[in-house]
Amino acid sequence: MRVLKWIIGILLGLILVIFVGVYAYLRFTLPDYNGQITVPGITKPVDIIRDSYGMPHIYAQTDADAYFALGYCIAQDRLFHMDLMRRAARGKLAEILGKDLVPVDRFFRTITAGKSFEEIAAAYKHETISAAKAYAAGVNYFIKHHKGPLPLEFTILGYAPEPWQPSDAVAIQYVMALDLNTALNVEMLHAAVIEKVGEKMAQEIFPDYAEGYPLIIPQGLAALEFLKTLNLAREIRGTEGGGASNSWVVSEKKSATGGPILANDPHLGHRVPGIWYEAHIVSPSMNVSGALLPGIPFVIIGANEHVAWGFTNVMADDADFYIEKINPANPNQYEFMGRWEDMTIKEEVIKAKDADDIKFKVRLTRHGPIVDEINKYKEPQNTALAMRWTAYEVLHATPFYYLNTARSVDDIEKAAEHFKCPGQNWVYADDKGNIGYWAAVAIPIRDGFSGAVPVPGWDGKHEWKGYVPTRQQPHLKNPARGWIATANNKHVGDDYPYPISHYYTMPDRFVRIKEMITAKEKFDTQDFAEMQADFYVVLAKEWVPMMLEALSGKQFSEKEKKAIAALKSWNFVAGTEDIAPTVFHATINEMVKNTFKKRLGEDLYGQYLKNKDVVFNAMRNLIAAGRSSWFDDPATAEVESINDLIGKSFNEAIVYLDEKMGSNVDDWKWGKLHTLTLYHPFGKSSSLMGYFMNIGPYPMGGSMATVNPQPYKLTEPWEGYHGASLRYIVDFANRKNSRRVIPAGISGNFMSPHYDDQAELWRTGKYRPFVLDRKSVEEDARYRLKMLPG
Repeated sequence: MRVLKWIIGILLGLILVIFVGVYAYLRFTLPDYNGQITVPGITKPVDIIRDSYGMPHIYAQTDADAYFALGYCIAQDRLFHMDLMRRAARGKLAEILGKDLVPVDRFFRTITAGKSFEEIAAAYKHETISAAKAYAAGVNYFIKHHKGPLPLEFTILGYAPEPWQPSDAVAIQYVMALDLNTALNVEMLHAAVIEKVGEKMAQEIFPDYAEGYPLIIPQGLAALEFLKTLNLAREIRGTEGGGASNSWVVSEKKSATGGPILANDPHLGHRVPGIWYEAHIVSPSMNVSGALLPGIPFVIIGANEHVAWGFTNVMADDADFYIEKINPANPNQYEFMGRWEDMTIKEEVIKAKDADDIKFKVRLTRHGPIVDEINKYKEPQNTALAMRWTAYEVLHATPFYYLNTARSVDDIEKAAEHFKCPGQNWVYADDKGNIGYWAAVAIPIRDGFSGAVPVPGWDGKHEWKGYVPTRQQPHLKNPARGWIATANNKHVGDDYPYPISHYYTMPDRFVRIKEMITAKEKFDTQDFAEMQADFYVVLAKEWVPMMLEALSGKQFSEKEKKAIAALKSWNFVAGTEDIAPTVFHATINEMVKNTFKKRLGEDLYGQYLKNKDVVFNAMRNLIAAGRSSWFDDPATAEVESINDLIGKSFNEAIVYLDEKMGSNVDDWKWGKLHTLTLYHPFGKSSSLMGYFMNIGPYPMGGSMATVNPQPYKLTEPWEGYHGASLRYIVDFANRKNSRRVIPAGISGNFMSPHYDDQAELWRTGKYRPFVLDRKSVEEDARYRLKMLPG
């Protein structure tokens, strides 16, 4: 017995020693935010003050030193995040993650082959490339001189990061441009649906915009394999869902504080660490704070002492697919206007972990890279599919420098002239009381074709005729009504001469924002905070009466009656404790399935569902038309109507909820079904790592198109995956009223207290201060690091 006790004691002691050792190792991966270091890469002392949320406030005496310090700080907190994004863009994920990622690497190597990141960076203006070089030097100083081990992810994957290059900033911007692109996805899907059901039926479910909904500017003023690879590329980076956002601004006319107030919340895929880093940079040319993409040396969305700005995605059709005729005698030639032209051939080698190298060729035409090799899509004999995208031609980071140093809305509008991709709706204000809006985007001029589906590349009739001049792009300045809002909705009426997009989001958020912003005479920052937290479901307001009418006069079980009663008494706010949103969303899911699945088939239907805005814009238009072949079940002899569809879908929803949540309708609370978890890249594949690295799950209210968006995947309900990647509000009358929040935290190290210290604020609609003055920074100082020139 005594021996057994000794053995147990020794084992427990060993376990304790191992636990303490692992804990100590993990703690040692945390960077040191305090102290004094001598750095050969700067010219004058730099002070880095971190606040109670770990955000760095950088005080430098030269711009170059500021960018160096910024690179150092972001490397302290997000080095693996930066490296993962860089590897994605450069097609090097398989090197560290294995051969399953070869398709993603092949995808990126192909779509970026038109112009290298180095070529793009070489065309940057002096201010931009100087900033990128100083920033890279700061990142590399941390990589070379950090104390202790690198973040745990590097240890697990068994590699160390390569030195950061100035051109890696282009790589990061490229990744963002892809995430915000809708054309690549929808155009190939549209072509596949036409092939399946014919052009007439396909047109019904690919509307440009739900008809009859409002505009930003008031009137008067193909291939499934390609889609799967594109979606995998987004999934691996946690950026599914594309880009959708809200922004609005009021002038002094509608401000209760006496100055403009601006709000912005970009909607992107949820993950941890989050897509954005936060920092405050003070140097001779700027005092700017906001959200940055790790790897790019500028504030992307934010404010300085004179101006504030926010972005929403234009949803522009900035890409086209061209069907190229291939020379039967030479697969590296294609026809253009009666002549064979040689393709440019680029040899590529993908290195894969624990596998042989993969060699392949990227072939480029005048329209861009041939994408068939990406997706294994078999074109008809002697044809191939090429892709033209504005990112090859107009990607530039200089506008962000201009924004960071702007002193008025005039400066912002000059910056907008240089910004083309990814196309963004800029909403902005300045300390002189001006407010404005500009659709900053490269809009291809297409003559005689829409660009909605692949077009012939051989006849010369589908070439872009340049881009719409900046001054002819939609814009607005100091409107008499005193407010401007954007929510990825349609920009202008059909009389605008240039098609901008076929892929607008559901109009619900804009409808609700407009409703709220016109309901009061004056607004303050708290009003804006409540607007950003709004869970009102516009779609339910429109559809629930229709559902109830379709269900009236039918015989129902007690369970069904209770569900109908919940719908009848619902105020259309999707709260976590409510039953009605559960019933509503389960029913509309069944409506979508019963409308599209049988005609599209399992595979194509699954890809169609990945575009929720296309799905529900189509459903809106089909319902508004009153009757459609899509409502008819092709498996029955009868011709079903929308009312038949609703009745069947409601019955199936009740059966589903009974099986999913139990027989007691009172237990069908929305927050029990609809949850949110912020996943670390390792947290989905390992439950052990997920326990430590994931944040959540949380019960969540809201819906797919509430102002506070909490969408779920139609293919995999009900977990949220996309939403406000940051929220910020700036009050020009009193900057101390300004506020900000991100979903997780500054740090990407799960051992850090700043890994998830903003999660509860974000989840509950709360904020932390957005400050620019030194006094406020000093009052909240928690860490101090001084850099001295060596």
